[in-house]
Amino acid sequence: MNRSAWSGRVTSLAALLAISTSIPLDGQQPAPPNPGGAVAPEPAAAEPAAPKVSSEAVSAAIDRGANWLVDHQLPDGSYGGGGEGEAAVAGSPGITAIVLHALAICPRGYREEDGPFISKAVEYLLARKRAGGGIYSEGQGLENYESSMALLALDALDAGRAPKYSETVVELRDFIAAQQCSEETKYDPQTNRRAYGGIGYGSDRRPDLSNTQVALDALHAAELADDSEVYRRVQLFLARCQNRAESNDFLDGKENASTEDGGFYYYPGESKAENRKNPDGSMSYTSYGSMTYAGVKSLIYAGVSKDDPRIRAAVEWIGKNFTVKENPGMATAKNPERGQMGLFYYYVVMARTFEALGEKSIVDGEGRTRRWAAELAAELLSRQSPDGSWSNPVDRWWEANPSLVTAYAVQALTICARNLKE
Repeated sequence: MNRSAWSGRVTSLAALLAISTSIPLDGQQPAPPNPGGAVAPEPAAAEPAAPKVSSEAVSAAIDRGANWLVDHQLPDGSYGGGGEGEAAVAGSPGITAIVLHALAICPRGYREEDGPFISKAVEYLLARKRAGGGIYSEGQGLENYESSMALLALDALDAGRAPKYSETVVELRDFIAAQQCSEETKYDPQTNRRAYGGIGYGSDRRPDLSNTQVALDALHAAELADDSEVYRRVQLFLARCQNRAESNDFLDGKENASTEDGGFYYYPGESKAENRKNPDGSMSYTSYGSMTYAGVKSLIYAGVSKDDPRIRAAVEWIGKNFTVKENPGMATAKNPERGQMGLFYYYVVMARTFEALGEKSIVDGEGRTRRWAAELAAELLSRQSPDGSWSNPVDRWWEANPSLVTAYAVQALTICARNLKE
């Protein structure tokens, strides 16, 4: 891709963390000198046991998940039915595209000639192509989200062969880029600080980091020109979603305060984790896992060097909060179950971000080296149902829907499989 140059900028995440702060990663100050004048050595952190997960087990889990998806295609060619409550949706272009993407990038590399589980799903998507170039369902307000997912799916299906969908991909790329809040849509970078540079679902003009990162995934896949104004504008939006006052002019220290932990939240003035009112009356916005990974990946795709202070600060947050057990930052003391919200979305964004960084490990808050792909793969295998599917018992953002979550899991495991190799 046209952004391969990032791979040589920084050699390791350990190096990023080492140059980002002189305070140990656990946040503690060095121990004071002892009475004899010598500095007491800090105890060595215990190395976590490496998860035992074989490439064969990962491949088998991917196959079981892919087969479950194929077996649950709806009669019209779409995917997405099932689930309960918020997750009980019929087939949709968004979920259909996510499933297609998973089946196209998995080790089997399924294509149209493999059967109607691909060809009929492609027909379903293309039948929903709109006059402006987008692919989406009318009346759902998901124009950007569904079009971005459709682009990723069609681009993946074209990989490794003479392209069939290149014209549609270009039309989707231009449609998605046009969704950005910019001067072209009468937005000013200073008077519209909540929105400028971001991209939302498509039905409103309230951008968020989740939809922005999905759009950037699609624009990156479609090789939007490196010098596009879209990337310049989006950097400002991304800066305003980060708890780093030095680069975030939305956090003025008066009405909106920074936690200064370097992580990211949902959009300027809103965290899906927790919004806190401080004693001085200002508000601060809790950083959390899925958005912090999304912020790092989005900055890279927008042309920011991996040794940039904004990325270094976020990578430090990732190290201190590294886990595959929950979406870190979401849980509260009163409601620890919130840590499971958006968990499989978090897994996919985590895997894509580490791959964009070109790193196979991360140094955690106790100074231990963690091999993210092994830990993530082991966790996903432990959560797979006997029938091959996955679902999230905490029903938030459609994650009780097994079609969506199984597609997320197959995508994440596929990336893990690539990164388990030495």
